[in-house]
Amino acid sequence: MRSLVLTLACLCIASPAVATTCEESFQKKGDFFDGSAFAARVQIEGGTIEKTFSQLRPILARDGIKTLSSDVTTGVLKAENPATMFQRALPIDVFASLEGNLLNVEMVFTLPSGVGASRETVKKHLCSALNQLVPPVEAAAVPVKANDAAVEIEAPALVKQVKASADNPARLRVNFVGKAFQVSAKVLSIAESAGSYTVVFDGDQPAIGKASATKKINRATVVCTMAKNQDAAVAELKTNQRATLVGRFQSFDSKANAIQLQNCIGR
Repeated sequence: MRSLVLTLACLCIASPAVATTCEESFQKKGDFFDGSAFAARVQIEGGTIEKTFSQLRPILARDGIKTLSSDVTTGVLKAENPATMFQRALPIDVFASLEGNLLNVEMVFTLPSGVGASRETVKKHLCSALNQLVPPVEAAAVPVKANDAAVEIEAPALVKQVKASADNPARLRVNFVGKAFQVSAKVLSIAESAGSYTVVFDGDQPAIGKASATKKINRATVVCTMAKNQDAAVAELKTNQRATLVGRFQSFDSKANAIQLQNCIGR
């Protein structure tokens, strides 16, 4: 039985690094009469063996699995499904190996001869544990196109509307997040960062009288992160002059008093 587990584990670890889901990687070797082993794997970008094993212990414990030992040097964690009145303890082995900046994590569940288990049930438990190790993938913002229908609005008016909804995350999501806005206002700054441009609009209402000469604290802004290949559009912008950009609403930072728009383009 031990040789079956090693064969399956080595087979997985030696395979090429191919991005796939845990469920797609799931496989079974052996049968009811000779013993069987189930295996699944995930890949974690930038992960470490030490951190992964540290995360796995409480994950396995919540599923009733007891961790017996772990060795960061060899990348092997041993655990077991504890024995009951009707069944002896069943081993679970975890193998972690680095391949470039990817950490491959394999989990192998072994059954002795004469003991069976539902393939789908085992897959569910293995992948439930392994998928918790993989950071969630943030959905990419949908690019704004020149012919997209966008809400035309002045930056101060957009700030006012967003602040009125800021105490209710659901209202913000329904009314603003992911929607395209054509924003016009005075440009406060233009900067380049990580190969992209950031244009900051003044989101405050025009000041009157003495207030106009007073430096504003925590000025409201609309921050536009420009889409790729917008050099020409950005080149036409000037600070302290009005401009119009179209972008997709990402979020509102109440502490910074700033609205974030992504994938902005010139209009």
